[in-house]
Amino acid sequence: LEHKGGRNGEGKPKGVSNRALFRQTPVDANVMEKIKTLKLCEENRAAQRVAKGKVRAFKKEVSPNHKVPVQMRFYPFFGALDPEINKFLGIPKRDKLRLVTTCGTVKQVEEATEASLIATPIEVAFAGRSNVGKSSLINALSLATCARSANVPGYTQSLHFYALRKDLSLVDMPGYGYASAGYDQVDDWNDLVDSYLVSRGKKRLRRVYVVIDSRHGIKQNDREFLHMLSKAKVKFQVVMNKTDACKPSDLAKRWWHVNEEIKRLPNAVHRIHMCSSRTGAGVQEITKELYHLTSHIIGTTSSVQQQQQQQ
Repeated sequence: LEHKGGRNGEGKPKGVSNRALFRQTPVDANVMEKIKTLKLCEENRAAQRVAKGKVRAFKKEVSPNHKVPVQMRFYPFFGALDPEINKFLGIPKRDKLRLVTTCGTVKQVEEATEASLIATPIEVAFAGRSNVGKSSLINALSLATCARSANVPGYTQSLHFYALRKDLSLVDMPGYGYASAGYDQVDDWNDLVDSYLVSRGKKRLRRVYVVIDSRHGIKQNDREFLHMLSKAKVKFQVVMNKTDACKPSDLAKRWWHVNEEIKRLPNAVHRIHMCSSRTGAGVQEITKELYHLTSHIIGTTSSVQQQQQQQ
């Protein structure tokens, strides 16, 4: 926990513990309302009970043999899909994501781009500590099951490029911090991430979502990574994942501390997402944001296709 007066306890009153300071953290009423409305702190067990009920009702009302939608089975708190989001994600029965390539070096990224393996005009990257849920979040926000994930820290060891239709690439990056790998290998991953973020142009790499654990907030290696992005003038936004493991009041207080730190950093998007990639709560807000990031591209593509059909 970072106190407002300084890092790692600097500037805090003598004799006052971090726990006591955390209890004194103000709670934003709007944030608390959002937490309750989006069911951000509902436990995964409760979400699975809701999912089973929805699946039974679907099979009874539609057909026992009809394929149950992904959000109904795995992400019961994702919420009802808006028409434009439904269109953006594509055909419900088909997996929306497609792994197009994996790259272990920046040179491989450049070669894949030149060979049109990475053909989408826009990229959005997902970074964060090992085992914070980046791959699971990519699956949840696209209502897919394609992104590879595991409970072992450091499972993602290269840049994984997933195409979401023809307009957007979601880049799953190796995690920083603890991983079940040697120090030299972790250093190589860190160099790969830094080189990719700095070398990729702003027109292609539109945003980096930095995923953090809601239970802990911004840790020191998160802080170092955020400052690196800020100095490199890379646009980034914080996503607080794993909210299903938090109490509502603790999550609201943690949000306050994250917000206090983020609003002082240049190139940060001052809107912090809170979500659970396990239950789907709050994830649709990120999906909507991705839609708006690519809406002008989608509109241009549609108009070109209409002109070709008329000709």
